[in-house]
Amino acid sequence: MGIIVDSGKIELRGVRVHNLRDIDLDIPHGQLVSICGLSGSGKSSLAFDTLDAEGQRRYFDSLSTYTRQFLEQLERPDADRIDGIPPAIAIRASRHSGASSADRHRTTVGTASEIVEYLRLMFAKIGRIVCPDCGVDVVRHDPDSVIQFLDSLPDQTRFQIAFRKLAEDTVSGSAESGGNGDEENTVDWLRRGGFRRVIVDGTTRDIDGLDDRELERELLVVVDRLKKESGNYERPRGSLETAFEFGRGTATLLFAKESSGVERDGSNVGESTMQVDSQNWSARNFSRALACSKCDRTFPTPQPQLFSFSNPAGACSECEGFGSILKLDTKLIVPDPTQTIRGGAIAPWNTPAYEHERFELLELAGDYSIDVDVPFGELPKRSVQLIWDGVAEREFGGLTGFFKWLERRKYKIQIAVFLNRWKSSELCPGCKGARLNRAALSFRVGDLTIAEICGLEIRQAAEFFSALELYEHEQRIAAKITNRISRQLDYLQRVGLGYLSLNRTVASLSSGEAQRVMLTKVLGSTLSSMLYVLDEPTAGLHSVDTPALIESVRELNRRGNTVVVVDHEPQMILSADRVIEIGPEAGAAGGEIVFDGNSLELLECESSVTGAHLNGTGGLRNPDAKRRTGRGSIIVEGASGNNLADLTVRFPLGCLCVVTGVSGSGKSSLVQETLYPAICEATNIGSRKGLPHAGVSGTELIDEVVLIDQSPIGRSSRSNPVTYVKAFDDIRQAFAETVDAKQRNFKAGHFSFNVEGGRCETCRGEGQLTIDMQFMTDIHVRCDQCNGTRFREEILNVRFRARNIHEVLNMTAREAFGFFRGQKKVQMRLKSLMDVGLDYIRLGQPSSTLSSGEAQRLKLAHYLNASTTRRALFLLDEPTFGLHMRDVVKLADCFDTLIAAGHSLIVVEHNLQLIKHADWIIDLGPGAADKGGQIVAEGPPEEVAGNAASPTGTCLRLLFDAESKYLQNVPD
Repeated sequence: MGIIVDSGKIELRGVRVHNLRDIDLDIPHGQLVSICGLSGSGKSSLAFDTLDAEGQRRYFDSLSTYTRQFLEQLERPDADRIDGIPPAIAIRASRHSGASSADRHRTTVGTASEIVEYLRLMFAKIGRIVCPDCGVDVVRHDPDSVIQFLDSLPDQTRFQIAFRKLAEDTVSGSAESGGNGDEENTVDWLRRGGFRRVIVDGTTRDIDGLDDRELERELLVVVDRLKKESGNYERPRGSLETAFEFGRGTATLLFAKESSGVERDGSNVGESTMQVDSQNWSARNFSRALACSKCDRTFPTPQPQLFSFSNPAGACSECEGFGSILKLDTKLIVPDPTQTIRGGAIAPWNTPAYEHERFELLELAGDYSIDVDVPFGELPKRSVQLIWDGVAEREFGGLTGFFKWLERRKYKIQIAVFLNRWKSSELCPGCKGARLNRAALSFRVGDLTIAEICGLEIRQAAEFFSALELYEHEQRIAAKITNRISRQLDYLQRVGLGYLSLNRTVASLSSGEAQRVMLTKVLGSTLSSMLYVLDEPTAGLHSVDTPALIESVRELNRRGNTVVVVDHEPQMILSADRVIEIGPEAGAAGGEIVFDGNSLELLECESSVTGAHLNGTGGLRNPDAKRRTGRGSIIVEGASGNNLADLTVRFPLGCLCVVTGVSGSGKSSLVQETLYPAICEATNIGSRKGLPHAGVSGTELIDEVVLIDQSPIGRSSRSNPVTYVKAFDDIRQAFAETVDAKQRNFKAGHFSFNVEGGRCETCRGEGQLTIDMQFMTDIHVRCDQCNGTRFREEILNVRFRARNIHEVLNMTAREAFGFFRGQKKVQMRLKSLMDVGLDYIRLGQPSSTLSSGEAQRLKLAHYLNASTTRRALFLLDEPTFGLHMRDVVKLADCFDTLIAAGHSLIVVEHNLQLIKHADWIIDLGPGAADKGGQIVAEGPPEEVAGNAASPTGTCLRLLFDAESKYLQNVPD
C-alpha cells in the first residue's frame, strides 16, 4: 500500500490544498493530535482533504485493476511529498450526506453502531418462541430432544411411539416411505412400512380389521411400545426417527395413565387433539416444525433477516418497517378554523395550481346550504361531511376525492412533496411502532422481544444484558455475541449517549450525537496502526461529559493508532499530545502553521488566538458587567412531554436566554418541541404538533417566532450560501450587464448552473460526475469537460472586474465583500454572512457540506437580510457548532445587535463562552432521560455558577476561577 512506517511519523512537505500555503509538517505516529484555529483557517483542508484523502487514496491502490481505472481519476492532494501515512478512517460531523430520506429514517442508533446486527444474530441463534395467540412456548423437536424429555420421566413408565395420519393425507410408494411412487391403499402402505396397530376413535385396532370407512378417518399409527429404562435409548431413538419420517415431521408419545409423572412442561408438547383411549392412555405431540401445539400456528425458521425491519421477511407489512404511517391531518389541511371557506380556510386549495377546487366549492355551496362566510370550525357536521365526501351529481370529489387524485399521481416528485405537506406521522396500528411483523415479535430472549430491547435506553439495555441469565447451551452459542453487544453499549455510554434508545433514528439526532454514534462503531473495532481523523467529536456534549469522550478517543491511541481531531473544545485541545494551530486568520489570510507544540506551550504563545482564549485573555466580556433587564416574559405551564417533569418555565424577553443541561436532559423537548409549537398555536401562525403542556402566556409581547434548528438547508451541491442569502441574483445581474455579456446576448440566467444555456451539460451544472461503485460508496470525480467549474467555456470567458463567475463563486464571503465594492445590494447580503461568523465560507460551497452550526448561522444571516420592525423571538439550537472561540465572540456580538433592535433570543447551548455571556440561564437536569427534565438552576451566570447542584454551574465556576487565576498571574 506504499506506507512508509520506518520513519515513525507522517511527513508533509509543501502542502497547498485549498488555502494551505506550502506548509511542512511532521506528525508522529501513535499520538493524539488536535488541529485548531479559526473557522475557515484551513483545519479541514489539512485533516480531511490532505491526511484523510491521501490515506484513502493509498488504500484504493490495493484494489483491483478494474476498480482503480475509476479511482485513478481521484485527485492527489496538492503537495510536494506525503510520506509515512497509514490507511485512514474519517468520521465527519454530518448525518445527512449520501443517504436518501428513507435510509435516514431507517437508520437507527442500534443499526449505526452495529448493535442491532448482533441482536439479530442472537435472536436467530437462541431466540425462544412464544405463541402470540395462546402464550405457549414453541419448540422445534427431533429424536434427541424427545429422548431428553423421556429421560426426565420415572423408570418403567410405559409409553408408545406413534405418528398421525390425517384423514386428508394420501399415501403412495414415495421415496420417503420406501415405495416406487405408485398410488396404493392405506393398509398396504402401513403393512409395507412394518406397522400393525393403529388407534381409531380411541380404540387400538389391527390394520387387517379396518374397513374403508375407518381408513378415511384420522389414524394414530403405533410404531413401538416400550418402557422407559434409563440409559437405554437406542431403540426409542430409532422408533422416533421412523415416527418423524412417516409422520411428516411430527411424532406422538402415548403414556399410560398410571404414569402420573408426565405433565405439561410449557413447551411445544401438548395434548393431542385426537381422541385416545380415555381409560388407559394420554398423548403428547412433538414436531420438527415451529408450530404451536395448542393452536397449530406455524412460525418461520429464525434467520437474522427475520429480525430486520429493512427486510421484507421481518418488516411490518403495514408501515414497511418505518414504525409509523403518514395520514391526512385535518389540522394541517385546515390550520386556522377561525377562517372561512371564502377566506381560504382549506389550505391545499389556496395554491394557484388547485384554487379551482375552492372556486367549485364556492359555486355549489349555496345549493347545499354550506355557509362559506362563517368560521370553518363553526360549520355543522353535515356541511363538513359534504366538503370531505364531495357531491357526485356535481362532479365535485371533495377533499377525499382530491387527495385520492393526488395519491394516483404521486410518482411525480412535486406532487408527492405537495401531498406530504398535509400528512402527519402516526404510530403504525399494526406493529405499534415496533417495525417488525408478528412472527419476528414472537421470538424472545430473556422475556423481551428484539423490539422491546431496542426500545430501551442504552443504559437500560446495558443493565438488561449484565443481568441476562442464559442456559448453559445458550451461553455457549451466544457468549461472544452478548459480549460484543455489552461492549458497544458501554462505548455509547462513555461518549455520553446513554440516554438515547437503540431505536432512535439517526435523522432525529444532532450532528454531534450522530458523529459520536459512528465513533462507537470505530471504538468497537480492533484495528491498529491506522489514522483516525475526527471532526468535532465533542459537539453537542456537555462539559461534564467531555472527559469520558476524551478517554474513549485515547483508547484508540492505546491500540497503536494515530488520532487527529479537529475540535474547538478547550478540554480536547488541552488533553492532546500535540496541538497544531492553523491561521492566523480565515480564508486567504490563513493556511499557515501558527503554533506546533504541546498544550502548555500553547497557553503561553502570544501569536496564538486559541491560546489567548484558553487562558482567558481573549474571551467575551467581563461577567461582572451589568446585565440587560428583560422586557416581559413568555411562560409555559405544565410542560410534561418526553422526560419533562410538569415544568412551569419563565423565558425572559428582550435578552439572551440560554437553556443548558447535559445531553438528554430535556432542552430540545422544552424549547423546540414544547415552546415553539405552543407559541405557533397560540398566535395562529402554524400548526406544528407539540408536546403536551397546560398553557402558554406572554405571546402578545412578540410579533413572530423564528425557529433556527439544526436541519440542513439543502442536501445537494446546487444549494449554496450565495443563493440562500439571495445574493446570487444580483451577482448574476452584474455579470449580465458587462460589455462582453451584452455582445454575446447573455442574460442573467446564463450565469446560473441550475438551468440550461450556461451550465456544463456533461455534468449538468454539478461540477462532478458520480461513479456507481456497486457495493462500495459512490465515488465523485471532477467533470473533465468543465474541469469542475460547472459552466460552459463561453460563459467563463465573460469577466466582471477580471473575474469569471466560477472564480467569484470560489471567493469567501469576506473576499467577495471587498470585490463587489459599489454593489450595495450584494454587499448588504454578504455582510450578514460576516456578521454571523461565516466570512470564511465560499459563496458556491454546497450547503450539504455545511455543519449544523454553520447551517443555523446561514439561516440567521438570511433573516438579518430581511429588514423588519417586528419584534421577533429567535429560537436557536447550538449555533456555536463548528465555531472557534473568537468566532463565538462575533456571534455573541450579532446576538447583541439583534437584542438592541428589540428582538429576543432563546438558545440551547453547551458552549461555556456563550453561556457565560447569557443574561439568563435555565439549567435542566440534573441527569439525562428520566433523571432529567427538571429545572436545576436559573438566573444570571454568576448565580448559576454558585449552585452546587447544577452541572452547568460547576463548569461555569471552574471557568471563572481558571480565568481569574490566570489573569492574576499575567504581568501588567
